[in-house]
Amino acid sequence: MGKPPHMKTCTALFPCCTCLVVTLTCLPPAAAEFTLNFMPDNTGAFIDSDGTRFLYDTVTVTPEVVTDPDTGLNYYHLIVGDPAEGFIQEVYIQNGFGSFQGGSGSAVGGDGGGSGGNGTDPLDISTGVNTANAEGNPQRVLIRQILNDGEVAMEFYKGKFDAKPRISQMLNAPDVTALFEIDMSNSSYSDMSTAGTVTNTMSLPDGSASFDMASDVQNSTVTGGRYTYTAGSGPGGSDGTYTYFDGGFDAKAVRWEDYFDATQGNPWTYNTNRPP
Repeated sequence: MGKPPHMKTCTALFPCCTCLVVTLTCLPPAAAEFTLNFMPDNTGAFIDSDGTRFLYDTVTVTPEVVTDPDTGLNYYHLIVGDPAEGFIQEVYIQNGFGSFQGGSGSAVGGDGGGSGGNGTDPLDISTGVNTANAEGNPQRVLIRQILNDGEVAMEFYKGKFDAKPRISQMLNAPDVTALFEIDMSNSSYSDMSTAGTVTNTMSLPDGSASFDMASDVQNSTVTGGRYTYTAGSGPGGSDGTYTYFDGGFDAKAVRWEDYFDATQGNPWTYNTNRPP
């Protein structure tokens, strides 16, 4: 079937880093939280295909499926990338919604497989619709993603089903160090009133200058984290609507192919819709 189903789901949830704040709810049942440690849970093992390291279930030859012991709900457990190469992403996303070639559909919209949709056009180039980019249900997913080039390190961490994520960026360069972090895990997806906690610091190694938002700012207004998600008509409440306290962002209007680096050895099973 070409690329494994996990590649389709990850593309749907995270086409690129810029979607971290907004891409991703009807209320799901209460569930135990899984541990985001970039390790297999069951019979999964890491294999490499076309230069991409990913987690596969060695028994079923499909994405690893794990069961929440408290609810009996099943989740796809997806890991793509390698910290040694500067990128790794781990996802738990509830399945059991519809079906696609190779398994049960997850809580994300779009056509999951076969000869069309997200299976052949993950960046939404030829169809322009229904490939599930930015449609995942955030209350049915846990995510951790790290990018690190040795100087700039970024992490997206969503460790609770009904809590918003924490996003951090650290710069550690010879001439400056800086940290920016917004932790929005203090609110749920139905909470518009609670802003996230912001950390913003900078310093020069020689001590000649520094900044700390906690003590040096004169006026600040934080609206990050003040948004809600309304369930949509997609599988598991996916393809819903985000509403923001201040402003807005239409993730579905983004041309995700603009973020595709054609000079890299990107694995692309269906070359018809591969960006030029």
